Parts: sequence; C-alpha cells; structure tokens
Amino acid sequence: MGSELSFQGYYHLAKRNWRMLAAVSVGAIVLSAVFSGPTFIKPRYRSSAIVYPVNLTTYSIETRTDQLLQLVESNSIRDSLIKKFDLARHYDIDTTEPAGYFYLYSEFSDRVEISKTRYESVQIEIVDEDPRRARDMVQELLDQTDLLARRLQREKSEEVLLIAQRELGVEKRKLDSVEARLSALRAETGLLNYDAQTEEVTRGYMRMLASPGTPSASKEEARSMLKALGEKGGEFRYLTDLSNMFRGNYVGRLNEYEKARMDVEKELTYTNMIQYPEISDKKVFPVRWLIVLLTTASAFFLAFLLLVWREQQRS
Repeated sequence: MGSELSFQGYYHLAKRNWRMLAAVSVGAIVLSAVFSGPTFIKPRYRSSAIVYPVNLTTYSIETRTDQLLQLVESNSIRDSLIKKFDLARHYDIDTTEPAGYFYLYSEFSDRVEISKTRYESVQIEIVDEDPRRARDMVQELLDQTDLLARRLQREKSEEVLLIAQRELGVEKRKLDSVEARLSALRAETGLLNYDAQTEEVTRGYMRMLASPGTPSASKEEARSMLKALGEKGGEFRYLTDLSNMFRGNYVGRLNEYEKARMDVEKELTYTNMIQYPEISDKKVFPVRWLIVLLTTASAFFLAFLLLVWREQQRS
C-alpha cells in the first residue's frame, strides 16, 4: 500500500512540475544535438575489407588465417602506416612528449580493428574523419602485408639459394676436374669411347692378322691403339663413369639452384580480396540519436531526483 502511495506521490510530483521537467528535457535535447554535431565532434567513417590468405606456408600448428593475422598485426606494418599517413599529426599527438608513442599506438589500435571471421577469413576495419583516408589506409595495410610476407619468404629462400649455389659449385669443380683429365687422355691416346673402340680395334686387328696383304704400318697403328686401350683404358673408363655420375649430380644441383632462384625472384600476393575497401558516405561515429536519447534521459532523471530531494527536505 505504501509503495502505491509512494508511486502516486512521484506521479503527482512530476505532474505538478511537468513544465520544469519538460524544459529540462527540451534543453537537454537542444544542447546534446548541438554539441554532438560536426562542429564539436568530428564524424568518423569506416572502410573495411575481407581477405583470404593464399601462398602462405605455415610453420607450426597455426592455420594460414592465423599466420595472416600475425602479419597484419605486426608493428612494422603499424609503423609504416603511421609514417606514410603522418598519423601523429593527424591524431594531434606529440610523440616528443613522455608516453607520446603510447598514446599514438593506443589511438591507432582504437581506430584499426582486425579480426578473424567464422569463415576463416580476415576482416580489416579502419575508421577515420576522412572517408578517403580510411579507404587508403585499408588498402595500404594490405599492400604492406604482401610486402612483409614477401620479405620473410625471400629471406628463407635466399638462405636456400646460397646453399644450392655452394653445392652447385662443388659439383662443378668435381666435373671440371674429371673432364680435364679425360681431355688429356683423349689427346694423348685418341680414346673416345672405351667399349666401342675396344671392340672395333680388336676386330680390325684380328682381320689384319688374318689377311697377309695388310700393310705393316696399319698393323702397327692397330697394335698401338690396342696398347693404349690396355694401358689407359681402365683409367679412361673409370673417369668416364665418374664424369657421368658427376654430370648427373651437377644437373640435379642446377635444378635445385634454379628453383631456389625462382623462389627468391618471384612476385606473389598473399591475400585474395573478397570485399575490397570503399569510400563510405555514411558516418559511424558519433551516433547522434543515441547521444541525444541518453543525455535527455539522464537530464530528466537527474531533475526528477532533485525534485524528490527538495520535497523530502520540505517534509
């Protein structure tokens, strides 16, 4: 019963002072509408992009999306954006003051939001007073992500390239050494192909022996060739086998070198853009109707509390 009387008392109190409460509410509406306008609070616009990771190699149990998130959130990209768009001056933050960079990085974090969607893509949202600047910052962030991923990939590929180049040089020196000795044997003995020449020279020499009319000079030449085959043939055949093996090794190392070189020189992108950034024509901050509503409700409630307090003081 007492609560009903108290409610009725509040109702009658508000009814008796409705003009004052209405004036306070109207004043709150006018003031909040004015002070939430662009003259006092600069409107901010949002630009966003949604991308999928591509051409990334994971290093542990992380997914490609997680790796892309790590790249996008790197401080090197943050610093690149701050420098290119002169954000310290744009945000009106003096970085020479104590904790200046702390406030600059905090403001950057408040305006740049990076998150993973439920579809394993990455969403990037940036708000700024200039809608074109917001769009350009999103695009620049994606470009810097490609550059960072490419630099990291090239650093590893250059290490592999150096190893492949060193191994290629080793195999080249082995092959050149064997080929130099083979060239000397060819010039000295006339050997070109051990198996084929042994068979042909032996057959020809036997025919010469069986033919009484064969000139002695021809027989001597054939005998000299057989002697060379006997004395140097084993070394020649061994070096030929080594040459073939080293040449195969060299070709394999050359393929590895060319692959590593292509990895260093290739120009890849690391994101597939599903939603590209646009210049927004609708602000996202401040939400004026919400500011007006909350300010008016707060002013009305405060004025009513003061009326209740004054009535209690009178009683």
